[in-house]
Amino acid sequence: MSDVGNVILWAALIQGLLLALLYIFSKTHSSFANTLLGFFLLSIILEALTTILPFRYIGSYPVDTYFSLLEVKLFIPLFFIHYVLEKIGKSAKYRKFLKYNYILATAIGALTILNIFLFFMHSVTLEAAFGPMAVENFHLAQQLYAFAILVAAFTIAITETRAFRKLAQNEYSDYKMLQINWLWQFIFMLVPATLLWGIEIARILFIGPSETNLEMIIWGFVALFFYFLSYKAYQHANLFDQIPHRIVPENEVLSNEFPFQKCDAFQSEAIHKFMVETELFLNQDLTLHHFAKAINMSPRLISTCINTNFGNNFNEWVNGFRVEKAIKLIETDTKNQLSLEGIGTAAGFKSRSTMYSAFQKKLGHSPGQYRKL
Repeated sequence: MSDVGNVILWAALIQGLLLALLYIFSKTHSSFANTLLGFFLLSIILEALTTILPFRYIGSYPVDTYFSLLEVKLFIPLFFIHYVLEKIGKSAKYRKFLKYNYILATAIGALTILNIFLFFMHSVTLEAAFGPMAVENFHLAQQLYAFAILVAAFTIAITETRAFRKLAQNEYSDYKMLQINWLWQFIFMLVPATLLWGIEIARILFIGPSETNLEMIIWGFVALFFYFLSYKAYQHANLFDQIPHRIVPENEVLSNEFPFQKCDAFQSEAIHKFMVETELFLNQDLTLHHFAKAINMSPRLISTCINTNFGNNFNEWVNGFRVEKAIKLIETDTKNQLSLEGIGTAAGFKSRSTMYSAFQKKLGHSPGQYRKL
């Protein structure tokens, strides 16, 4: 690795360490998700140290052999997927997967403690005790398993994040719930390093270990990840702390509890009329379940009616009413005495960005542009 590359990587690792400590110990941005993110960054840093330390010994203890330093390869994909799942509220669904792999990762990490014990108590290492070939093969098997878990983690992260967006569209009226581009960036920023890691493992399997520049390129992508996305993710201390509590269990919408209920024109008209008369859309935190409880219909039936007969999801449907309310307020405010933010709040919008997005989707221009028409 070049001197410049070393400086860039070490600077990134130091920044990553500081961010990890902030995520873990910050009281201002305290959340379980951020704690997981901190441990995720810390595991990457520890993995880097097993690769790029510029010295071979700490005292008489060798640090350049397998399992001489803490092995955290399995922790990296686990903390990654656990963080994503925590952000979208799906950790419980994968509890067994996480539990078993955390146990395995901890057991492999404990091999370093065993290695240290053997060295200082018996003056041997795992490599000397079991033979270089056996330890090398075990280490390679660990890498293969860690890579397989990482591929599974990406698959789960992409699948569940897409499912969350669809769920939010059909259950929540707050547009902010749909703005998870930063989470997509968090996921896909790690793809290049992962692909290169897979290529490196394949090269070792079919050609054998040898010196290449691929490792430097991998850590270069990791450095970019530390510099860019970690800070951005930190700005979302707890993305979902504004989610209103569900009135009914989550699985009601996706279950077959109402398999024979079909939406007809009468039911759709009743749903539309109820929203107009009650103006529940003025509730900024309105959810499908809040609305279902108020009208005394099943959430599944309401969702079916909205999607089938109105051509919208719940989010678009509710924000359509808010846009119409905002238009009325703009048209009656002939002297422009009301601010657009005030109009948005009075119409049920939770934020300026939600209002602007809804106007653009429904009318093709912003509230300010509409006011000038």
